[in-house]
Amino acid sequence: MAAACSDNIVHVYAFKPQGRDFKFVGHTSPVLSVAFSPTGEIIASGGEDRTIKLWKNNVYGKCHSVKGHIGSVRSLCFSTDGSFLVSASDDKTVKGWNVAKHKFMFSMPGHTNWVRSARLAPDTRLVVSGSDDSTVRLWDVETAKEL
Repeated sequence: MAAACSDNIVHVYAFKPQGRDFKFVGHTSPVLSVAFSPTGEIIASGGEDRTIKLWKNNVYGKCHSVKGHIGSVRSLCFSTDGSFLVSASDDKTVKGWNVAKHKFMFSMPGHTNWVRSARLAPDTRLVVSGSDDSTVRLWDVETAKEL
């Protein structure tokens, strides 16, 4: 289990007696969202520092930072194959990322207030997002347009 905390650290707790707890340090402000890749090899974290960190889920805690949001990162979701990540932010956008290349792919603007949540459909063709503008929006991943 991974936990987002106000101490700027991602805590990963092992529930097996032989397991080991990890602390991933790197954010400069509170961590607001965490997500495991489907294989569990990567943990994504997003925070008030407007960054997304992609951590190797091991004792060394090495990470790659990706930047593209101009507001706090509130929500993260991996595709079912772990190659793709979507993020939701206070900058009123949903963004797509290539996990292996640590690269920005596209932005989905349209909300008029903070985007609190974004989730990918199992087939990764659609994204659903929820916002403080009191809307839920459905997006086409291929075109990055609202349906």
